[in-house]
Parts: sequence; C-alpha cells; structure tokens
Amino acid sequence: MSPAPILVLIVNYRTAALTMRAVEAILPEIRARGDAHILIVDNGSDDGSVQAIAAGIERLKIADCCSLLALDINLGFAGGNNAGLARYRDASGGRWPEFIWLLNPDTEAEPGALNTLVDFLADHPGAGLAGGRCLRPDGSIRHSAFRFHSPLTEFVTALDFGPIRRVMSDYDVVLPIGQRPCRTEWLSGSHLMVRGTVFERIGLLDPAYFLYFEETDFCARAADAGFEAWHVPASRIVHLGGQSTGVTEAQPRGRRPRYWFASRARFLLRRHGAAKTHLANLLWLVATPIGSVIAHLRGRPRQEPPRLWRDFLCHYYGPRGLMYRTRELAA
Repeated sequence: MSPAPILVLIVNYRTAALTMRAVEAILPEIRARGDAHILIVDNGSDDGSVQAIAAGIERLKIADCCSLLALDINLGFAGGNNAGLARYRDASGGRWPEFIWLLNPDTEAEPGALNTLVDFLADHPGAGLAGGRCLRPDGSIRHSAFRFHSPLTEFVTALDFGPIRRVMSDYDVVLPIGQRPCRTEWLSGSHLMVRGTVFERIGLLDPAYFLYFEETDFCARAADAGFEAWHVPASRIVHLGGQSTGVTEAQPRGRRPRYWFASRARFLLRRHGAAKTHLANLLWLVATPIGSVIAHLRGRPRQEPPRLWRDFLCHYYGPRGLMYRTRELAA
C-alpha cells in the first residue's frame, strides 16, 4: 500500500458487494483530495470476499489509492482495524496516519462526508475524535452520539419510557443532537474519524472486545487522556446496520450472541467496577420487563432479540456466568 496522511479503514466480513459500494461512494473525494488511501481488511471471510474485492479494485482501477489486506481468521472489529493500522505503519516506517477514518462496509457516504470530518479536526485542535450523522435508508436518523454507560443509563435504556427518559435525560445513553457540531462522550464506530495522535497516545483498539463496545472503550480511554469527541452532523452516511453480524436495529435476526454480553460486561467492569456492574445488571433485569409491558399496553411492542431477558440472566448469572469471572473479563 501507499502510505498517505489520511487512512480510510473498512473491515469486511462476508459483505464484499456492500464493501465495494462503500468504496465507490467515497472514491470521488479520495480522488479529489489525493492525500487519502483506502485499506480494506478482510476478516477471514472465507466466502470468496477476497477474490471479489480484489476484482473490484481491478475493475475500478484504484490500486493506487485502495489496497486489500486478507486475514486468515476473524479478529473482530477491533482486531481487524488494528491489523490495518499495523499494515500502514509497516509501510510507513512506523509513522501513524494524520487521520484515520473507521468506516463500516454497510455504509454509503454522502458527498463531503470525509472532507467535513477532516476540516473539523483541523480547525479544532482539542478534538481527537469526530463522528458524523448516520441515516437509515429511509432518511431517518440512526443514533450515533452517546453518553457512557452506567447503572442509571442501563435503567433508563431498558425501561425506554418517554416520561422517565425526559425526567432522567442526563442519564439517557442517547445524546440529543441538532444541526450543529456538539460535544459527546462516545461515537459510533461505523463512521468515526480519529486523529493519529490519539492512537499514538493511548494505543490501539482493545482486541479483547470481539464486537460491540470497542469504540465505547476507545472513546473513554481517549477522554481520560484529554481528547474531546465531537458529533459533526454535516458529515453524513447512510448506514444499513448489522449486515455482518445479523444483529439489525429494526429486525433482530436471532438471539443476541454471548460476545455482546461479554463486551458490555468488560466495559462496565473496567469503568465502574464489579459492584456497580452488578447494580447495572439488576436495574436492567428489573426495568426491561416493565418497559416491555408498558410498550405493549401503548400498542408499541419493542423489537428485541428472542429470549433477550433470559439470555441476559443466563449469560451473566447462569452456569459459566460471565459475572463469576469479573477479574478475567476486566483484565
């Protein structure tokens, strides 16, 4: 690959067609700038993705600004991005990119999405991370700016009752956003620009998170190091969501995987300790069925993965429960 000041990282897992659509959406900006390189990391797809992506790069004649790194195994979101950063640093003599844009393969960036984030970080030296607005295919807004998880945010989110959310708005994990840039605590990793000095200061994404909460943890570590995180709504992408994992927003396809519960526990344990994590779990277990009953009575049944409450209880406190090995999870 050819090292450039701006590195666009796309981690693919069995979504080759979507990945190439994501690449084509940002190509005009990449070509116009001339200082950015796209690195596609295939996360051990073993479904022909490597061949399809290689053929796509050749078809588009973009080998000068787009390259492919094929991994033998699936390292997860954090591990895949870390592998891409390692490849860049190998090619650049150990240097970090000036900016790294983490972009999901199931996204289509609108014109100016890349330039807007680069310009914002260039104009705001205190900002270490910037994320843009995520839209659903129908044009509605997907949440992409959040507060850090805590016992009270778990209660408010699990209950999901409008009056309670308004009264306890300071503890709602979803941050209200408008049309202007605003400070936030953590940002969705589907559309996230990171200043290279952030990685240099705090290190890579934590590979112990296979999927989920890795960007939350990274933003928390960046905040602890003094970097600001900003939501920049003028940078926009359309995000399908959940195409690699099968965990979609509107129609969860199956039961929530164990690694989601492990990632959630790891974040809460590392940030709040065991006692507050147990409290967060208790509040979630109490609030979720109440919230489901309220939603049913209001004629707005919630779209939840099958057996979510039971899986939550079993994964954390059943045989081989995650909360029986809190030191290992938080290590």
